[in-house]
Amino acid sequence: FERFGVIRHAAVDKTGTLTRNEPAVTAVLTVDGVSEAEALAWAAALEQHSTHPLAAAITAAAPDAPAAEGVTEQAGHGIEGELAGARITVGSPRWLDAGTLGDRVAGLEEQGMTVVIVHRGGVPVAAIGVRDELRPEVPEVVRTLATQGIGVTMLTGDNARTARALAAHAGIDDVRAELRPEDKAAAISELGRKNGSVAMIGDGINDAPALAAADIGIAMGATGSDAAIESADVAFTGHDLRLLPRAFAHARRGRHIINQNIILSLLIITALLPLALFGVLGLAAVVLVHEIAEVIVILNGLRAASTRKAST
Repeated sequence: FERFGVIRHAAVDKTGTLTRNEPAVTAVLTVDGVSEAEALAWAAALEQHSTHPLAAAITAAAPDAPAAEGVTEQAGHGIEGELAGARITVGSPRWLDAGTLGDRVAGLEEQGMTVVIVHRGGVPVAAIGVRDELRPEVPEVVRTLATQGIGVTMLTGDNARTARALAAHAGIDDVRAELRPEDKAAAISELGRKNGSVAMIGDGINDAPALAAADIGIAMGATGSDAAIESADVAFTGHDLRLLPRAFAHARRGRHIINQNIILSLLIITALLPLALFGVLGLAAVVLVHEIAEVIVILNGLRAASTRKAST
């Protein structure tokens, strides 16, 4: 709680934290000889094993896809497995070559979509564009944090084009894109050296190292990954980001009250000691003043438990 009150910079994950966590497939690109239905089925066969927010969108687009076998997931890269005797790999364009679809993939990214590449037998066969819209409260939250003196940085494993498009709508100037989990943790260390105390806000398995590295790790939503919740210091049960500035303000107010009580207690002890030593006050008077002061300190401390209602 005390560390929460001295945060000066917040790093925020994009997918599922700044965005609605309601991704939907909005475009499917395929090479000749491969249909959109086939591409979605191959991808969904793997993604139904993943906890990544984008996996839910692909799985929803092909709900009847059979499950792949021997599935392995590489955090920050993608997922691969066997389906009908063929090796299927689904992942980021930075990990998998887009082949002849490269130029069209770049176009989807410019439109703010996150693109995953599908390989079959080591050959690029499709690209799937997924869009997850920004949460409506994000611009307001970023402005409020700025008035509190808290800077905001977006950290994401997504491509730079998509990240910059969303960051522009959110009002975030500092964007770090195409990051692996270990890169996010390194970015937190860098931000800490530059800005002092740093909070990391995220909800996915890719955020776990950064959450652990931050001065305060904040997991958003009870539906976040177990790894993220375990690595965080604070977990919010809701996804409304307006909780963040209110929580920071509450912690700062609480820290201010704590400091008031420490100073008040020290002043009383400092004043009572010479008065008692030189006989200005008797023992009973000293004890009475001390006990009254303790009550005042307790009553003042109870103010830290109260929260101010947010305006509606």
